[in-house]
Amino acid sequence: MKVSFRKYLLFISIVLFTCQAFAQTQQDTMYAYPAATPVVIDGSDADECWDDAEWYPISVVWLPYYNAPMDEGDFAGRFKLSWDSNYLYILVEIQDDLLSDDHADPFDNYWNDDCVEIFIDEDRSMGYHQNNYNAFAYHISFTYDAIDGGSGSTINLKDNLSVVMDTIGDKTYLWEIALKIYDETFDPNNPEDSRVTLSHNKLMGFSLAYCDNDETNGRENFIGSTFMPPEHSNDNYITADYMGTLLLVDPEQTGTSANTISKKKVVQVFPNPAGDYITVNFQATHTNNNYVEIIDLNGKTVMQANRLQSGKEIDISILPIGVYTLKINSGNEQFNYKFVKR
Repeated sequence: MKVSFRKYLLFISIVLFTCQAFAQTQQDTMYAYPAATPVVIDGSDADECWDDAEWYPISVVWLPYYNAPMDEGDFAGRFKLSWDSNYLYILVEIQDDLLSDDHADPFDNYWNDDCVEIFIDEDRSMGYHQNNYNAFAYHISFTYDAIDGGSGSTINLKDNLSVVMDTIGDKTYLWEIALKIYDETFDPNNPEDSRVTLSHNKLMGFSLAYCDNDETNGRENFIGSTFMPPEHSNDNYITADYMGTLLLVDPEQTGTSANTISKKKVVQVFPNPAGDYITVNFQATHTNNNYVEIIDLNGKTVMQANRLQSGKEIDISILPIGVYTLKINSGNEQFNYKFVKR
């Protein structure tokens, strides 16, 4: 197990903060923008829709110790989203020091092999779904099986999606997925009757996670995209109550707040969790007069920088392990981002 108990003890002090922040964090909506040209599922990011799509981190350790740090180099992940009327498109970049798939039978211990797991609640209705199709939990393996425990039995729903994984660098893998969306009346014997057409302003429940097993007897780490109540950190396969929120947005359609769309694009902060450095990217219109503060859990400003340039690294090596808020004042706007220093 690569999450050390010593490091876990260091994080006990921030669990209370995580619980308090949960209600607000779950309000943070992910946005997906339409693909203007057809998407080819080939395990690459060559499609036009990925050029400007925002990266979302897979950075919260759900298991075995909630929000504990992982060893440097063990795992890092992030993903992008896009859509058209027929599919939700997902691009997942995974850095994993050791790939593991020890069970030839796709139904045997599928959660204990390395896999990408997608949680989707078509109408954001939330609620129980372990024995029905109110929501879905797809465990997507290297062989592109998609196992879910819907309707009281384990089922392979690989026909619900198209997926290709490719190696793009040293221990770095890119998963490209086209996911069909179904409502709660889904019948695996007649799926098209419950197929949902995607459109502007559609709100869905969505989270993405990675099962990481480095040749142990069970799932070593489970890392997700959303903050969870610690006591429910492994409950997304049972209930949709704790999934994140995904909004499909077409900027060309009326009724969309331009401010809502642009705010997600103004600032990007990565990586998260961070090691010794973080990088802040600003939109072209926000390249000057950027004042940045890093604030600890006690509300104390521990670092600050004036006129930070886009793409410049911030050295945070002196900061202790913990959770921080990056406060950015850019012109007349203010942005707050939480990040983990590990």
